[in-house]
Amino acid sequence: MRKLFTVIALIAAISVAANAAQADTVVVNTTDICKNITGYNGPTPLIIKVVNGVVVKVEALPNQETPGYFRKVINGGLLNAPVGLKVEEAVKKPYDAVTGATYSSISVIRNIKNGLKSLLNK
Repeated sequence: MRKLFTVIALIAAISVAANAAQADTVVVNTTDICKNITGYNGPTPLIIKVVNGVVVKVEALPNQETPGYFRKVINGGLLNAPVGLKVEEAVKKPYDAVTGATYSSISVIRNIKNGLKSLLNK
């Protein structure tokens, strides 16, 4: 009987912890925030996931950039550059553009910074 109560208490604690973690999760979609920031062929919107004030994921949304060039941005690690940083640090960080995809890189960098700045302004 004690084991059953221990298991139930453990499940309840995990459930509470999971709900608390979700409350500290914010997802920023830069589609509207950064609609005037363009790469070579247009906007480069992103989804930025922040948990407990730390960037955990940056994902590119569909865009009109030339696939080969935008692949350089992705393969160059630009989307992973702010991961693990606090929002304030990620906004201040000097990012390097990816060689051969400068316009796309600059657009992605500006989306990252402006998307995260929108969280600081709340």
